[in-house]
Amino acid sequence: MEILVIEETGSLDGVSRRRPGARRARFAGWPAVLLSALCWVTLPTAALAQQASEVAGSFGAALLLRQLDGVKRVLLIAAHPDDEDTSLLATLARGWGAQAAYLALTRGEGGQNLIGPELGEGLGILRTGELLAARRLDGALQFFTRAYDFGYSKSAEETFGHWPRDSLLADVVWVIRRFRPQVVVSSFSGTRRDGHGQHQAAGRLALDAFDAAGDPTRFPEQLAHGVEPWSPLKLYRRTFRDPENSTLGIQTGTFDPLLGRSYFQLAMESRSQHRSQDFGVARPPGPRTARIALLESRVSGPGDRLFSGIDTTLAGLAVELPPGAREGVLQDLDAYRDELAAARSGLNALDPSGAVAPLMRAIDRLERLDRRTATLGRPAEDLRRAIDQRIEIAREALLAAASVVWAARVDDDVVTPGQRLSVTIELWNGGAFELGVGDLELKVPDDWSERPHVTGGGEPLPPGELRRWEIPLMVPPDAEPTEPYYLRGERDGDLYRWPDDPELAAMPDAPPPLRATLDLEIRLSPALADRNADGSDAPVERLGLSVTRPIRYRGVDKASGEFWRPVHVVPALSLAVQPEVLVWPASRETPRSVTVVARNYGRDPLSGRLSLVLPRGWRATPEEHAFTLEQEDATASLEFTLRPPASGADGARREIVGRAVARGSDGRIWDQSVMMIDYPHIEPKPSIRPATVRVVRFPIEVVRRRIGYVMGSGDEGPAAIRQLGLELDLLEPKDLERGGFDEYDVIVLGVRAYEVRPDLAAANDRLLEWVRGGGTLIVQYNKYEFVNDGDFAPYPITLRRPSPRVTDEKAPVTVLDPESPVFTRPNRIDPRDFEGWVQERGLYFPSEWDPRYRAQLETGDPGETPSRGSLLVGEVGRGLYVYTSLSFFRQLPAGVPGAYRLFANLLSLEPTEWRAHAGND
Repeated sequence: MEILVIEETGSLDGVSRRRPGARRARFAGWPAVLLSALCWVTLPTAALAQQASEVAGSFGAALLLRQLDGVKRVLLIAAHPDDEDTSLLATLARGWGAQAAYLALTRGEGGQNLIGPELGEGLGILRTGELLAARRLDGALQFFTRAYDFGYSKSAEETFGHWPRDSLLADVVWVIRRFRPQVVVSSFSGTRRDGHGQHQAAGRLALDAFDAAGDPTRFPEQLAHGVEPWSPLKLYRRTFRDPENSTLGIQTGTFDPLLGRSYFQLAMESRSQHRSQDFGVARPPGPRTARIALLESRVSGPGDRLFSGIDTTLAGLAVELPPGAREGVLQDLDAYRDELAAARSGLNALDPSGAVAPLMRAIDRLERLDRRTATLGRPAEDLRRAIDQRIEIAREALLAAASVVWAARVDDDVVTPGQRLSVTIELWNGGAFELGVGDLELKVPDDWSERPHVTGGGEPLPPGELRRWEIPLMVPPDAEPTEPYYLRGERDGDLYRWPDDPELAAMPDAPPPLRATLDLEIRLSPALADRNADGSDAPVERLGLSVTRPIRYRGVDKASGEFWRPVHVVPALSLAVQPEVLVWPASRETPRSVTVVARNYGRDPLSGRLSLVLPRGWRATPEEHAFTLEQEDATASLEFTLRPPASGADGARREIVGRAVARGSDGRIWDQSVMMIDYPHIEPKPSIRPATVRVVRFPIEVVRRRIGYVMGSGDEGPAAIRQLGLELDLLEPKDLERGGFDEYDVIVLGVRAYEVRPDLAAANDRLLEWVRGGGTLIVQYNKYEFVNDGDFAPYPITLRRPSPRVTDEKAPVTVLDPESPVFTRPNRIDPRDFEGWVQERGLYFPSEWDPRYRAQLETGDPGETPSRGSLLVGEVGRGLYVYTSLSFFRQLPAGVPGAYRLFANLLSLEPTEWRAHAGND
């Protein structure tokens, strides 16, 4: 029973070259190349979040064998997480063995969050993790530009006002030159039919970069960082919006017996990793087609397939070699391909060991080619790049076929400067061949002085045996945190700053801080080694190789079992100020309090004194708190009372920033907050920020109301209401099921609540009945499900696709009825209240509504017809129904004074006053 290995294969080619001086395996005569930071071995489906190199046996070997013959590279370009065609990526990477990559201009910071509170940079970390989770399934690589997602835009021109066009073009060109795709696929056309202005920008940049990347006069500074001009040969565009214009259909619904499902089904699992975007989908079986249109081609000749006219063979990389050298290279390449064929034939589902000998001979051929071409200079560079990467992949395939498993783990996942660790290396020879064991080296960041090294030369490891090493390691006292590299400095407007190391530019993040490299030697018996594919050379009885693994934390959950997590370095003490934005009514004379939650991330006890550093005239009492945190994860909540200067109660709008600072008994100082962005479907990642509190003081009045709140998606509404000094009850499913809301004057529904709270949909009739009895219901924005999944509103509301939205946070706002209670009680709303808004005015505005609703505002982006759907109020029986698509969910956490004042008025709406004003008493 053989494993099916699809013959149309590609490779991890064109990404990086061996670094000068790379360490080779310490077995004389057998060279080995260290894994580069960019040459990722793709991840088998069944392994999910494991590393591909950790999957031994037939399955892991078969997937890797698909990548070892041919040179196919495809780059897909779009704007956001979720814009990628995962079915196309999965088909190319998993099925064809091609190297596929997705370049997202942004990390999705400007979107909404279905599953948690993160917005902005925190949401970017989450969505970066979701993209990587998707790529671990579909097998593609992931790249980014410097663009920060500033929010929805309506044109490419608006977008390029935030992202200087030439700067973004340089980033796309950099990725093309680094990845070197023969084929580029743009998700978008660059026209207004793409919708989102960032989509339009992505389409235009793909077109521009297709021409610019091969021009040495464009962005010549990049050539000093190890890339060369590269001209892709074909440019396609996805035609999901206009399938009638397709010129090529790629079958993605093909069943793959190795994966046990189709590439489309795998892709839908990949797409479902975008959980923060409400993108969970089914995985239907059956035929599917990804359709694209050819826009430009630099190749001639017939053929309508993706790579028609493109030489994707390894032999094609030898055409520029000198004639005398070319003949020997081509002979070795033919012999290499013969050994690959033998490895495929020998790969049995129940016993992969038949692939070991031919894989060893294939690697031996590649290493000969590497030596043969080492002196041939520039004509051999592309070929040597391909050879180096195939050596790396073939070694992983060899370990999988030989059933050799090794992993490196550490005894903690969140570590702190000065902490002592224990690293465990386990090597399991699960196959039938003897292993020689060489040197073991831990790879740590450059600024770490301690670099443990274990000299090999011990006894070989027989089949079936396990060997374990325990190695002590200390994190340096001055170790840098492992926060995302793109967040280490301030942004340049809406562009991140690339790091000094060009190897990191465009990458999702830096490589793992801790890795281990182990030298091994596979040893065959003479009988097995004699089985050469062509019988022409001496047998390969031994093969040395160096292999690298990330060092990760292995934990055990008593409910779910074993789990693995990455290692992160964070400050020993985290100071989280709550709230981060303190809204302070200017008329309130009483002091306000803030709490600093101190958390010990280290293993050793921490003690010291904590204070708040405030601008002159402001006071915090007590001046400082003593704290002692005896163990890891211990916390202390330390409260400070703030008092403004004597002039602070004059009603003027003002803002100050305070900072929490802790001084340890040993002299160390901490002033940062650590927030772990951690969800089950992504790798956890720390977000490290200054431990600050922003105090926003402005005139605002509130009316005491009894408030109920139904949480929605990514919703901080309750915290905002409490900032006003009002109490509220969070309504849980049991409360909605029970009904009887007479104890409340007003109930607020969080953003997209009907989408994420099925209990709310079930209780909707009870809520409307409560409104008819005299209650006030405030419904914040919903998406199309609000009108598609039920008649949730008391009177018809229509959300057109695409729904109106106002993306310019400075767009003019007209109050339609200045004397309405919405704008007069208890706060008189004036034009200043619409200043200082962030990112947008609102989104998903109703386009049509029943005349029983009264529109309160009119606003629109420049050059567009203003919309009146942002704030609607309707009488329902003796009560009021308020529907608002204003982006309060962004304004309130940002402490925007006018948004708070308007929201306070909505909370204060009295049905009797509304009817009196409307003349309906």
